Amino acid sequence: MELRQLKYFITVAEELNFRRAAERLYMEQPPLSRQIKQLEDELGVELFERSKRGVSLTDAGTAFLDEARLTLAQAERAATSARKAVERRQQNITIGFSICAFNRVLPEIIQEFRNNYPNAKVTLTEMSSQDQVRALLDEKIDIGFIHPPVELQEIEILTLLCEPLVVALPCNHPLTEQETISFAALAKEPFIICPQHVKPDLYAQIISACQKTGFTPNIVQEASPPEVMLSFVESGMGISLVAAGAEIRHKVSVVYRPLDGAPMLEIAAVWRKGEISLKVLQDFLDVVKSW
Repeated sequence: MELRQLKYFITVAEELNFRRAAERLYMEQPPLSRQIKQLEDELGVELFERSKRGVSLTDAGTAFLDEARLTLAQAERAATSARKAVERRQQNITIGFSICAFNRVLPEIIQEFRNNYPNAKVTLTEMSSQDQVRALLDEKIDIGFIHPPVELQEIEILTLLCEPLVVALPCNHPLTEQETISFAALAKEPFIICPQHVKPDLYAQIISACQKTGFTPNIVQEASPPEVMLSFVESGMGISLVAAGAEIRHKVSVVYRPLDGAPMLEIAAVWRKGEISLKVLQDFLDVVKSW
């Protein structure tokens, strides 16, 4: 039994005339008659009494009519629900991000996106760069904001920000007399660093940069957020490595000095290749690129 057969049956039942029913359905009368006959054969009952005087519903036809109308109405509700679900999905965007990316670029981008597309729903999920790449491949997020590199053919990448790491020093620290500081000069310094579980990418980058110079940093304090970490530096507890923009973002009495051979802290937007066809993602990327 097909939904179109129910539609044909209901139309004939309403018109009680095959010719007029065919005209309403924009089809020829013989194919309509065949479809009704096929439906009756499948049900094993006659739905119409046919005579020279015209067409009338049988008792079985009368009983079937109400249920057929309910079935078609339910099918239409199901189709409407499916279409609405697609429309809602097209207006929803799920964004993965690291804390570093959120602090530097994401609030302004999201605010502009909300201003431009007030009906869109934004869902934010904090996760490491590695987890974001996996979530993209598993289609759990639509776009991520990560620390490169990522080298996968399935992933598109757009670099948004590139900042060198600098060293934050207490104001009375002897190293403040130097214009540029080498990593080797930090080997015996006490480090204040953001916890690994808060900023795993930055944590790994700092540890790796120190170890490449030949030492493992002496971490005396882990702290978060950045202003708390820099407050410990201000108090003289130790030194810290932060992105160059920290001097503008955080007002504390510390001295910032560039690092010789400093690693770059990059932030990039990543998304699945081919997903640009998703309109809400395309709209969001337009905002990202304008930023």
